[in-house]
Amino acid sequence: MPTILQLRRGTTAENAAYTGASGEITVDTTLNKVLLHDGSTAGGAATVGNLQGNIQLGKTGTNEIDTASGNLTIDSAGGTITLDDNVTISGNLTVSGTTTTVDSTTVSIQNAFVFEGATDDAHETTLTTVDPTADRTISLPNVSGTLPVLAAASTTQITSTPEELNILDGVTATASELNALDGITSSVSELNILDGVTATAAELNLIDGSAAGTIANSKAVIYGSSGEVNATTLQIAGTAITSTAAELNILDGVTATTSELNLMDGGTTAGTTAVAGADGIVTNDNGTMRQTTVDTFDTYLAATTKTLTNKTINASNNTLSNIGNSSLTNSSVTVSDGSNSSAVALGGTLTIQGTTNEVEVSESSGTVTVGLPNNVTISGNLTVSGDTTTVNTATLAVEDPLINLATGNNSSDAVDIGFYGLYDTSGSQDLYAGLFRDAGDGKFKLFKDNQAAPTTTVNTSGTGYAVATLVANLEATTATLGGSDIISTDNTKTLTNKTIVAGNNTLSGIVSSNFGSAVRLQILDSSGSTVKDLYGSAT
Repeated sequence: MPTILQLRRGTTAENAAYTGASGEITVDTTLNKVLLHDGSTAGGAATVGNLQGNIQLGKTGTNEIDTASGNLTIDSAGGTITLDDNVTISGNLTVSGTTTTVDSTTVSIQNAFVFEGATDDAHETTLTTVDPTADRTISLPNVSGTLPVLAAASTTQITSTPEELNILDGVTATASELNALDGITSSVSELNILDGVTATAAELNLIDGSAAGTIANSKAVIYGSSGEVNATTLQIAGTAITSTAAELNILDGVTATTSELNLMDGGTTAGTTAVAGADGIVTNDNGTMRQTTVDTFDTYLAATTKTLTNKTINASNNTLSNIGNSSLTNSSVTVSDGSNSSAVALGGTLTIQGTTNEVEVSESSGTVTVGLPNNVTISGNLTVSGDTTTVNTATLAVEDPLINLATGNNSSDAVDIGFYGLYDTSGSQDLYAGLFRDAGDGKFKLFKDNQAAPTTTVNTSGTGYAVATLVANLEATTATLGGSDIISTDNTKTLTNKTIVAGNNTLSGIVSSNFGSAVRLQILDSSGSTVKDLYGSAT
């Protein structure tokens, strides 16, 4: 049997959680790679190699990686391959990506740059340099554009500035034409007169024949020594100006704005600026516009009689005087009680008259007070429709011999009928007592000590409610006590299991024939204890 060597193996996650002994080798079955452990690093300290390839370390030379095919592809699966030390490539280096970034301070190129261009063909552009005899520095300009190419290689340095070279921009003159300048004797100052001139020959010819201070037809205007220009006519945008110089001089010194001038031309725009006495008002003084103050207008109006028609005077301190009733359209005030009316002239007196014991009227500082006197007499009927009528008086006298209560209780027997009063025996609790007809059973009841004031009914179950005691001489044909009649006109009553409590009562006229059966007569003391039992029978 052949011997099979199997290494410890597992998935990537299982290897990552495993710390092997120093020198132990495990296999990652997910990535098919061999891991070397150092006894302390989880997942292994180093990768030995890919199990699917033919990678040999140090086969042909020290520190070399050899493959069976001679080709080596490093695939990071879309990631980044980083070499953190110096790399020396003895052969050619081909980079096929779209972007190559060289993040280095200095890039040394021995010979030349070769640019293929957009088309991969036999034509390239080579950027090279003349073999330097010393260290040279060429700075690229901080602008976009194309570098010009000189006709031939030269070591002569161009010293002209770009601004100086730009002077030739657009020059189409030939060498012969430029040579025409040879022999010019004009000074620099004379030539500088033309500095900045953009006029054409035709435009310069407009000056030909022009005289200072005078306008010539189809010629340029040349101001005189004092800035004057003399013209026969003047047009603006094709419209002839017909105003004379004297008329135009009227505007000399005018500082008014367009808005201010428009106010003179019937402008309708009005502001809310407050007017003061020293403010000016523009008036037409017999054809001449003048300015006068608000105070002047105020003086004029105060000294002049004016007629106001349909005007409103609204001010707390204004005074109207010397106005007669004859000058007023409405010269009186009409006073009416609803039936009779009277007119009271303005300035007259309107009297409000009171009636003794009925209406009291008083006046003080222009205020009229109408009220009831202390004693009021109502000759007619008094109807009070409110829910509550309070009579706060010591004595209430009612002439009517019968007081009509519960006049609204005519639809159903739902309210109690009676009267009650308030008293307080403890000093802290209001109590109520009275006499009423109970709507529940139709019986009259005398009550006391009820702590709640009755409303439309008397709460017989309320706190403190008790039956009151009536002290009176009772005259009745019948009376019921405990549901049994106790008084009858024939004075004959049957007593069954009744107790007669009285110290001086006398039972007389009782004979044995009056007993239908055995009887027991008890004599009780004041405490209710039996003193004597008397027994008897019909026989």
